[in-house]
Amino acid sequence: MPKPALPEALLARITDPTRAAAIMGDLTEMAVQRGELWFWIAYARTLIGLGWRTPVAYVIAMASMSFIFGTVLPWLWMWNHRSTHLMDAGLFGVYNQHIRLITWNISVATTQFLCFASAFVLVRFGWRNRLAQLACALFLIAIPVYSLRPWLMDLSDVAMILVIAAALVTPLWRKSLAVLAGTWLPVTAVEVSYLILLTSPYHRQALALRSWVNAYGNISFILAVIVCLYMYRRLHQRPLASYEKTVA
Repeated sequence: MPKPALPEALLARITDPTRAAAIMGDLTEMAVQRGELWFWIAYARTLIGLGWRTPVAYVIAMASMSFIFGTVLPWLWMWNHRSTHLMDAGLFGVYNQHIRLITWNISVATTQFLCFASAFVLVRFGWRNRLAQLACALFLIAIPVYSLRPWLMDLSDVAMILVIAAALVTPLWRKSLAVLAGTWLPVTAVEVSYLILLTSPYHRQALALRSWVNAYGNISFILAVIVCLYMYRRLHQRPLASYEKTVA
């Protein structure tokens, strides 16, 4: 029989070490009578059955983000093109065009990330999960940025700050907020590095191609998925009981 160290480690990445050890123990015990071929077929079936949610969640998240930013957002821009909403004062009386453009771009980038994150964690962990509920709530709060109306954008920003502050001081939601923030970091890091390289005259023409834009986008969100799953497993995974630690 093959050594179960590597297969068990792969199962532990998908589930948790305790469940992976139990699954590998059952498969190894049954494989003594059924053979090595049956072991690998059963292992592959178990791996697919437990790990299908992550790739499916990623595909659905990318598709939903492409639909919203490729269909819904351009339609709203065309609907609002007759008036200069970004030049309005908004809730805080800010008329400066540059400040408005900066805040608008930050809001759009944040909404894009929340669109991906909410769809991914909703499919991966389910609606009853606190991380999915927090991501979906923040995404719904950020949707008014699409209206291009400053007072709605300002109201959305204030509501988002209040929700984040409430989650930060509440132990029940603090870990979910930490996972969401950690997921946001690689997306921002890759996007910022891409913008820095884009300012270089030696890379501008090549990096402006749609293929490079898509490549950087996929890299950033793949890293976000890896960080999200790692942090979720570290922060939300049920700790082993004392007797389980002793046996381990």
